[in-house]
Amino acid sequence: MVCGVPVVRGDDLLADCVGVAGKMEVEERHAQKSYWEEHSKDLTVEAMMLDSRAADLDKEERPEILSLLPPYEGKSVLELGAGIGRFTGELAKTAGNVLALDFIASAIKKNQSINGHYKNTSFMCADVTSQDLVIQASSIDLIFSNWLLMYLSDEEVEQLVQRMVKWLKVGGYIFFRESCFHQSGDSKRKVNPTHYREPRFYTKVFKECHTFDQDGNSFELSLVTYKCIGAYVKNKKIKIRYAGCGKRSSLQKIGDFKDFWTMCSTKLVEYCAMSAFLEKVM
Repeated sequence: MVCGVPVVRGDDLLADCVGVAGKMEVEERHAQKSYWEEHSKDLTVEAMMLDSRAADLDKEERPEILSLLPPYEGKSVLELGAGIGRFTGELAKTAGNVLALDFIASAIKKNQSINGHYKNTSFMCADVTSQDLVIQASSIDLIFSNWLLMYLSDEEVEQLVQRMVKWLKVGGYIFFRESCFHQSGDSKRKVNPTHYREPRFYTKVFKECHTFDQDGNSFELSLVTYKCIGAYVKNKKIKIRYAGCGKRSSLQKIGDFKDFWTMCSTKLVEYCAMSAFLEKVM
């Protein structure tokens, strides 16, 4: 106390801030896990896509998403948020090895029951935000996720992107697809903790992600491509749906994030399915 006023030391204040942030992260993970446990009671494509027309959408959307991927024959693939395996089996047909990961035990168990016959594929129940998840640095050629980042907080997205770049080999790729602005599936939801962000959030996070290896070399992500998701344009009567791709890169090579950001920053529709493809370069 100084003149009757409580004095908080800087380290005490920092500890309080960290404590509050930690509590928020715990609440975020609890909300997301509860949400997906509720929607994973029926392990169907309709449940995973949160849409009554999922079977028809899947026939068009899945081949389209796969057509956007870089060549990955014989490569190492990490699938985050693999669910019941809509994409796992397709990836396993071509990849050298696949690690399919999801934080819902029943979903990844179903995935393994469907795709476990692929000898090049392993399955893990884990939360991508957990520090207990250990992936060897510079060991992955392609990180694939379909509807994952929208179930993470802003801070969790930023932290995961940093880790993904470290996991990638130089020249490796990240592919992600998200719904933006508004939900697209028609499933009824008691609560919906999904983060329907503007695409500019993702472009900013990926653009500003710089990591270093043990030798001090700097890496960043270079945008390779992006496009609208035609299956949703057609079936949901949306004017724009969105996909993109990028690559791990060094500071000497910068992807065309400016054009990407400009395209994404105008809200032309209520919701947008965004997919980005990036490459890690040195």
